Amino acid sequence: MAHRISSGIPPRQKNDRPKKARRVAPERGRLEDPLHLALLRQLPCLVSGRTPAGEAAHIRFASAMFHKPVTGISIKPDDKWAVPLSAWFHTVSRDAQHRHGEEGWWEDRGINPLVVASNLFAASVALRDARVAEAEIVERLTAIVEEARRAAC
Repeated sequence: MAHRISSGIPPRQKNDRPKKARRVAPERGRLEDPLHLALLRQLPCLVSGRTPAGEAAHIRFASAMFHKPVTGISIKPDDKWAVPLSAWFHTVSRDAQHRHGEEGWWEDRGINPLVVASNLFAASVALRDARVAEAEIVERLTAIVEEARRAAC
């Protein structure tokens, strides 16, 4: 018969296990900027050029180059990773951004949405901080979208 060395602490019983609770995902501190999204909705669609685009499409794929983390189902990307798209190209058509592999969808159009989103967000924040009139902000952001569209052709 084997002898146990007594530590003074009784052995745990099966019933002593802590109850398994649902784990709540930690808040990752998502950057929200509703004013930036409102400006994006006024810009031309990044794909078609239709004005106004009407929707701010969030870019979901990750990029180490841009320090953009992985976002998956039910995890929305920061608002700085959004570009203006018409509803047709965002969600409606059979060939919409949300109906295909997003990275390939953008590659097929010759557009790097992360570059465009970064440029739009940087300009939006700088111009709003400088208290530039909204109409002028929209004009300057429109120039960024139009340059990206020209470069894609």
